[in-house]
Amino acid sequence: MSWLRFFRRNRWDNERARELDAYLESETTENIARGMSPNDARDAARRKLGNVTQIREEIYHMNSIGFFETLWQDVRFALRMLRKSPGFTAVAVLTLALGIGANTAIFSIVNAVLLRPLPYPDSAKLVMVWATDQRRGVTEDVTSFPDFEDWKTQSKSFDGLAAFTTRGVTFSAEDEAEVLPSMQVTPEFYGILRVTPAMGRGFLPGEQELGASHVAVLSDGMWKDRFAARPDILGRTVRVNESDYTIVGVMPPGLKISPDKQEMIYLPLVRDPNRGHGFLRVLGRLSPHVSASQAQAEMDVITRRLEAQYPKFDKGVGANVMPLAKAMAGDARVGLMVFLGVVTLVLLIACANVANLMLARSVSRQKELAVRVALGAGRRRIIHQLLTESTILSLAGGALGLLLAAALARVLVVMITKTFPVSRIAETSTDAWVLIFTLAVSLVVGIIFGLAPALSAASPDLNDSLREASRSATGTVRGRRIRSVLVIAETSLALVLLAGAGLLLKSLLVMRGNAPGFYTHNLLAVEFRLPRTKIANPADRFRFFQNVVARTEAVPGVRAAALVADLPLAGGSDSLGFQIPGRAAPQPGKNFSASFNIVSADYFNTMGIPLVKGREFNENDSANTPLVIIINEAAANRFWPGEDPIGKQITVQPTSNSTVALTVVGVTRDVRQSSLGDASSPEFFLHYMQPGPSWGWLVLVVRTADDPAALTGAIKNAAALADHEVPIAQISTMDDVLAHSMAQPGLFTMLLGVFASLALALAAVGLYGVVSYTVTQRMHEMGIRVALGAGRGDIVRLVLRQGVSLALAGTAIGLAGAIAVSRLLTHLVPSVQPNDPLTLAAVAGLLLGVALVASLLPARRAMRVDPIVALRYE
Repeated sequence: MSWLRFFRRNRWDNERARELDAYLESETTENIARGMSPNDARDAARRKLGNVTQIREEIYHMNSIGFFETLWQDVRFALRMLRKSPGFTAVAVLTLALGIGANTAIFSIVNAVLLRPLPYPDSAKLVMVWATDQRRGVTEDVTSFPDFEDWKTQSKSFDGLAAFTTRGVTFSAEDEAEVLPSMQVTPEFYGILRVTPAMGRGFLPGEQELGASHVAVLSDGMWKDRFAARPDILGRTVRVNESDYTIVGVMPPGLKISPDKQEMIYLPLVRDPNRGHGFLRVLGRLSPHVSASQAQAEMDVITRRLEAQYPKFDKGVGANVMPLAKAMAGDARVGLMVFLGVVTLVLLIACANVANLMLARSVSRQKELAVRVALGAGRRRIIHQLLTESTILSLAGGALGLLLAAALARVLVVMITKTFPVSRIAETSTDAWVLIFTLAVSLVVGIIFGLAPALSAASPDLNDSLREASRSATGTVRGRRIRSVLVIAETSLALVLLAGAGLLLKSLLVMRGNAPGFYTHNLLAVEFRLPRTKIANPADRFRFFQNVVARTEAVPGVRAAALVADLPLAGGSDSLGFQIPGRAAPQPGKNFSASFNIVSADYFNTMGIPLVKGREFNENDSANTPLVIIINEAAANRFWPGEDPIGKQITVQPTSNSTVALTVVGVTRDVRQSSLGDASSPEFFLHYMQPGPSWGWLVLVVRTADDPAALTGAIKNAAALADHEVPIAQISTMDDVLAHSMAQPGLFTMLLGVFASLALALAAVGLYGVVSYTVTQRMHEMGIRVALGAGRGDIVRLVLRQGVSLALAGTAIGLAGAIAVSRLLTHLVPSVQPNDPLTLAAVAGLLLGVALVASLLPARRAMRVDPIVALRYE
């Protein structure tokens, strides 16, 4: 049968009806001609033809497609039934819209960040090859240039490998200098991406050699922003890191593979022969017909070979082949997966809620369903009809959820990008894959929450359902059990989310309650990036910083100024290996270890860090005086417990052939260096004027009399007067630094709290609905109880017992689930304490309290039952 005939069935039916009428008239006329009376002639014609209605139905079905015909009938009938119950329909659609909308919003972000193809030809073949370190448990690490070269020459699974690193460079223009994000790449980089420069060329193999590397390629953004898209840009010279670079190319828009800031300029990567210096990320393109797992197997063999060949540098070092899209997402992918799981739990709670609504509604439809069964409808036909209704509800919820998801996704993108960078998150949109996901979720959800009510209602007891007294029935035992199981399930899922939100909230409150160890108010932080020439020359470096401190202190409103390498709470930290004379090492062949920082004189006073004993650094400490250090209390307690650390010494080995002694001259209070959630660790402070690491940056901390933000302009001018070629990488108040350190855990806590609150509300509504429905169905029983002498309190306890018992069962299961999954939260906030008993007890009490309130409302209604009225209707 053709589709054309299917869509023209009504016309065919009318034509067949006219043909059958014409046949009857013809037979009747012939019968009359044979001598029959008109009535007998027509009856004989009808007997000869047969059942006209049945013939028309057979012809009609011959021109139809059975499944679609039945589906269309079920859809029309479902729409009529849902239209008759607008309150039920509205609540069900809104509940599903919240669950589906949350899932769609998170998926749209996951799709943009992880799933959407990268804007490069055959991007599925692009991979990142990370180094791994078994000793440190690191799976995404940088590698050295010699190791990269060995990977490149020994591997056969790749069409090519390229190395790159990202770092800030000093870009000088006229009398100003600024720090720009740059990427240093090997010549194969652009070929592996299959990206052709919009103008000019990329890098040539010889240009990565030292001395021939002063060529640059601009990003599209830099060409437009800094050079006004000049067409004659090729061949021009720019000043980068106090050296002249010739522009040889301009990249097309959209080139970005690092999760860091958008790079503005590309430079050749100069070979570093030190196998122990890991600083490179490696990009690769898989060969045709080679999978990532095959490349991984080959890299495992290569890294084991290098480990045997270079045990000093490559002991425990392996490789991790990862799709580039996944690598670009960085740390964000774990958080996105966690929240995708969170909203999935919310959706399951919404499904359980709507399933309970449909179970309750199915009891009131028992008579209707019994009539349909009595008229010949089979169990499969009833299930099909009920699943059609649930699917329509789900599709309507999905359509509304799609609108909610678009708004929610926009809000989430803004909140996330303000907190931390996530590659490609700005590309979040409602594309075809998001629509397919929403449709698929809606269909699956419609079947999930509709299956239990459909199976429960598809086999009604005809005798009970058709009796008039059935209006007081409480539903089948199976139906009551299913409703109870659903309430327990959504209560347990809600508790899992509440426990997660509670653990994050407690961690956040602990962090906010922890003192950073210094005064953040009226404190400004100015980060400088020194050009390479000043890093290499200690005299130039010291001269600049002395000059900038002196000029800053001369600014009106400035009370004190000092320098520090790793600003507290800004994310920086370094470690120092050392020995303690006269004391055995913690393990044979290993040094003592502690964090270390580099500061100037008056640093502790400027920061408001109290000095416990000894003295601060002063201007008399220099390269020509004995080397001194200051330690914090944690270091004193760790390395000299019960002793006075003043005058104690440590020794370090700046080179393999030399040993340097440093004397402790002061002890300060502990400062939380990395995070407010982490306990203070042992820390040593070195004087920036004495021999030590050649820092390419130092942060100027400025204590002001009033609002520090008002002095930013004057301090910038003072820095420019000190040396206009030294750019300011960043300037911010310490209050902003403190707030930024709390932003990420605060965001995660807020999001999980919102979803957990939604889950709690849905669970409470579900519990209220079940208890309320049970009270309504048991009014007759309660009336009899009251008539026989039961008190109002007995009725309340009867109702509360049911609600609280369900909540207790869900709480017990939910606590077990929370204990099992709470460790995942450490991926969001490392300082969170999983399985904290007080927090788990608090959220369990909160859930039980909400359950008690949800049960108390229908219990009060049951308490006011009038036995005369309750019995009259029976």
